[in-house]
Amino acid sequence: MTILKLPHEGDTYTGLVNRCVVEQGKYGDQVLFEFGPDRLYLPKLSADRQLLRCGFDMGGSSPLVDYPQIAGNTLRFSRDHNANAPDKPYWGITIATGNTPPLRKRMTEVPGIAPKVPATQTTTISAMQKTLTPPTTRSRQQVAAAYAWCLQTVAAAQAAAFPKPTSESIQSGAATLLIQLDKSGLLFEPITLATVAKALELTPPSQFEEPLPEYNEDNLPF
Repeated sequence: MTILKLPHEGDTYTGLVNRCVVEQGKYGDQVLFEFGPDRLYLPKLSADRQLLRCGFDMGGSSPLVDYPQIAGNTLRFSRDHNANAPDKPYWGITIATGNTPPLRKRMTEVPGIAPKVPATQTTTISAMQKTLTPPTTRSRQQVAAAYAWCLQTVAAAQAAAFPKPTSESIQSGAATLLIQLDKSGLLFEPITLATVAKALELTPPSQFEEPLPEYNEDNLPF
């Protein structure tokens, strides 16, 4: 058995996760990633933050990581630059290969209203393929309004998910969203959040909880 360590900025490791669990370590709770006989330990706060960003969320009313869901995915671990503490690089986790988990919105129950099941990958794709009846033409104003809506929506989403979103990431996300709207036919509809939520079978954002809190730095357990 080998204990994998990535102590320096720029260190990376990519492997197929066989098991992922939380264990009590010398410096508190740690998340264990097993790759066959090899093991990698991350501080729980760092691991949870990255895994939630990857989409391994149980749904529900609190941001909880669905650790069993991680098994079977090939993840890439990295140590990224920390401007505030260069000797303590951030942990980064991205999905290299595997089934990207479905988008799961954290929801709160509203008295008198039954909570709606979060959208799954299947229902989302099905909703995006719904046939809408577009007019024969679309005006420049419609396209401009759609792009402005995409920019505003992506900027708000990335501000909630990332500490410092860049203009490049916002523009890229807006372009991706605009393409999906075009494929779904929503560019021919009034671009409102309610329209998109209905087409994608999502719970209205008024029932979403506040975004995840930000963390200043990671503390290594070894």
